[in-house]
Amino acid sequence: METYGEHLVATLSKNLPKKYFTIAEPSISSTKSAYKNPDFVIVGADLGVIVLEVKDWKNILGIKKKEVRIQRANGEVAIEKNPLLIAREYTLNLVDRFQEISDLMHLHKGKKSLKFPWMYAAVLPHVHKEFITKCEDGGLWDRGEVLCEEDLTPETFENALRNLPSRWKLHEPLRSTTLDSIRGAIDPEIIVRNLDEQPIGVLTVAQEKFIREPIKSAVSNNIAQIALPLDLLSEETNQIAENTSVRLIRGVAGSGKSLVLARRAQFLAEKYPDLSILVVAFNVDLVQDLKQRIQGATNLEVTNFHKLCAGILGNNWHSPSDIQGWLTARLNDQLTQYNFTSEFVATEIEWRKEFGIVNNVDYLKVDRKGRGNRLSADCRAIINQIFDQYILAQKDEGLFDWSDVPFQTLKSLQNDHPLQHSYDAILIDEAQDFAPSWLKVMKELLKPDGLLFMCDDPTQSIFRSYTWKEKGVLVQGRTRHLRVPFRSTREITLAAHSVISENNQANQVDEILHPDFDTYELPSGEIPKLIRLQDLAHEIKFVEDSVLGSIKLGIKASRIAVLCHNKTMVKHWAYLRTKGIYVDSFNKMKGLEFETVFVPQLQSSFTSQENDRDDDFIDKKCRAIFTAMTRARQQLILSYHGTFPSELAQMEPYVETPFV
Repeated sequence: METYGEHLVATLSKNLPKKYFTIAEPSISSTKSAYKNPDFVIVGADLGVIVLEVKDWKNILGIKKKEVRIQRANGEVAIEKNPLLIAREYTLNLVDRFQEISDLMHLHKGKKSLKFPWMYAAVLPHVHKEFITKCEDGGLWDRGEVLCEEDLTPETFENALRNLPSRWKLHEPLRSTTLDSIRGAIDPEIIVRNLDEQPIGVLTVAQEKFIREPIKSAVSNNIAQIALPLDLLSEETNQIAENTSVRLIRGVAGSGKSLVLARRAQFLAEKYPDLSILVVAFNVDLVQDLKQRIQGATNLEVTNFHKLCAGILGNNWHSPSDIQGWLTARLNDQLTQYNFTSEFVATEIEWRKEFGIVNNVDYLKVDRKGRGNRLSADCRAIINQIFDQYILAQKDEGLFDWSDVPFQTLKSLQNDHPLQHSYDAILIDEAQDFAPSWLKVMKELLKPDGLLFMCDDPTQSIFRSYTWKEKGVLVQGRTRHLRVPFRSTREITLAAHSVISENNQANQVDEILHPDFDTYELPSGEIPKLIRLQDLAHEIKFVEDSVLGSIKLGIKASRIAVLCHNKTMVKHWAYLRTKGIYVDSFNKMKGLEFETVFVPQLQSSFTSQENDRDDDFIDKKCRAIFTAMTRARQQLILSYHGTFPSELAQMEPYVETPFV
């Protein structure tokens, strides 16, 4: 159990400026010493590494260089090792570990040395400054290397750390990559590895914080057991109030949202083994990726939304029909006559069903949010006719489409289903793809006091766009942000974000984050290529030859993707799947990443009927292309034949257009 002093230092550490981070009781493996678990390691970007050893001694009878004589609360007199020597042992063990990591070393005056200074101190929270000064004057320890009660306040703590004796001072703050390497050395659990178990990075401070955030009740119980000064208790209470049952992690593409969600699920499963935990996503391929990241937890289930619904419905489940497919098969001529595509009309039918707008008069009057241009009365009247035809066909033919699934599932859950309120925690990846009815299903599965943890990015809303208010989830004040786009090179990220305009509809649906290029030194690489081909045959051959050429250059087939903006195009390169290449439509790519990505046939990305072509249509297509581009880590090749779409003109300054 935490002592008063340990909790006090932990609380003070949380209140330090962002340039610091603290790791409590790390495990430092060493063959040289038994001292492996220091109380705290604090790292400051402009200060270096500090090791603290905390002792809650209230009655010190005598001090020598190597030992301290104390009287315990029960009256017993004991001899303890000088905590400064203990802190020094911990520090030397830690320095040995740092020196094993090449990224933390540099040449200084012809010799290899650490890039940063290190310090150590003892912390005596019940001892006053007068006593400490007498010991310093007596030569028992150097000035500043023992912190006392007066040093342990929000106003004095940082200054006490900065006054610790140091062999040398940093001339400039440590870079983020160096700080992360330090954190990885102290706590190897935060090292991120690929599927081959090779280290590829370290969790950022923000990512780690979101992953290891304690559940509200657990935090409250720990606080109640320890009496703190009133000023610190009020701050801690504010933090608890913030730690509610809902948490939304909003991040730019490639910022590690899925990684955070997977690690969060693993943390909860291990920290709270009695909890029943559910991880849900829409994309089947993303679910498989999450299953590979999350392993070995018996109290944790990972599945996709519709498979979950199928399990709940049981014998009442049958494969849903597709509204767009029905419209194409039954009303294609009518749609063509009215200059509508089946995709556009299907979206309107799904939207009406989602919000229960069955009455045609209501549809004519309702404020249709989420469309870039307001639908005219004439267009709505046509949609009404088609809607009536579809609803009648549903009744006559017993059609059960995908938009009906959540409502049928919700009805089943509310009828005393065994899974009703059965999960203590539900984690949702790519939550921007979840409609309001889907969230209602999640709430019905979640216990009343359960935890709802979600990750989203509105710029990747390629299926549906609803505000969190429309979804019925309060995220204001409960949202945290990840802004650094780690996945892709700087060049790929710049090109991708050029496709998302400031006026994109996603900005109106929810807050759009802009990538942070400054906090970390993001890797640079090839400028994305935009290839113009003579015709379809030449484009098919170009992509085939380029994919096979990438494999010959040593890129694993499984790390190459061909992403197409509709299902029909997939057939041109489908045979490459036999070689291990990922080939699929945009609808399947969410949450995935590859070393090399091909995005072909851009010339037809914005093909539509006249009445479909509003701002929402263009923005939705741009978001889909943006998402495809940000699947690439190192290399991105876009191609087209014919005329390059004007809707993507803003991309051209960020790509190369080599002659082929």
